[in-house]
Amino acid sequence: MMLFLILCCSFFSQASDTLSFLTREQPQQSSLTIMSWNLEWFGTTRVKRTDADYAYFADVIHRVSPDIIAFQEADSQEAVRHILPKDQYSLYLSDRHTKTGESFRDGNQYTGFAIRNSLTVSDPQDIASLNIRTAPKSGEQARKGRLRYGAYVIVHPPSGPPIHLLSVHLKSGCYTSKISRQSASCRVLSYQAGVLKKWIEQRLAANESFLISGDFNHRMADSGDWLYRSLSASSSDRHSVHLLTKDVNASCYVRLNRSGAQPEYRRYTALIDHFVASADIANTLRQGNVSQYPFSREDVRRLTLSDHCPLILKIQLQPKGGPEAG
Repeated sequence: MMLFLILCCSFFSQASDTLSFLTREQPQQSSLTIMSWNLEWFGTTRVKRTDADYAYFADVIHRVSPDIIAFQEADSQEAVRHILPKDQYSLYLSDRHTKTGESFRDGNQYTGFAIRNSLTVSDPQDIASLNIRTAPKSGEQARKGRLRYGAYVIVHPPSGPPIHLLSVHLKSGCYTSKISRQSASCRVLSYQAGVLKKWIEQRLAANESFLISGDFNHRMADSGDWLYRSLSASSSDRHSVHLLTKDVNASCYVRLNRSGAQPEYRRYTALIDHFVASADIANTLRQGNVSQYPFSREDVRRLTLSDHCPLILKIQLQPKGGPEAG
């Protein structure tokens, strides 16, 4: 009888410990790591890659371990999944991939997101109005082209407000303010800035957190840059829109592969990839929370990587019960 009572007490003690473990509150996620990466014609025949190349891309993602990847220049979900840890991320490829009249047969540069399965995500319609052929003149309607949509998702973190995210890839050819704004490329970029400005104004009016990530194809960190001024003028409060990459020390060594020509090697020391965010996100940043992931000279010369080095951002989440931005 005594042995029976001892065994019963031991069983209930173990059951109580197990129940306590299951009901104990798990550590709250306190931050999100976000990567923005232009993958350069990823998954297309325009830039041919080996298994070693794909392994390098996968290793970068493994090392950074981002919660969210905002990518550009991906040809398909299958290509992106090739470099992601198995069954850990959900993919949100640009809505443009369903529009046959706005895609190419021999390779596409879609924007999109890879987001950890542990995060809750809403998937509104993408910003298709960024896709224009030429900048319309006054009174004209914009004509659709085959440029990139702004991929749009809303991430609902375990604490704090939802975050509205865009992954963008804007018009190339207008890299600095030194290029005339009347050039064809700059006029398209200026039109796209107007589209983003309206989107930002909607977020500010609703008191919503936002982050725009991606390839802006423009050096917005230059002093007095017109593109950043266009975006940051979206509110009477000029401090409501922040360029998080303003002070990043860029040093990206890349190989440029030109058809029929010898490869060219360059080191870029000014960013055209950026993070633009609402004030509440900017206010969570500490020194070193925004950085560039550089490639070594040796890896660039032996592998076919990308002509963009990824950007890494770590933002702090508001604790449960903290103020929310809507």
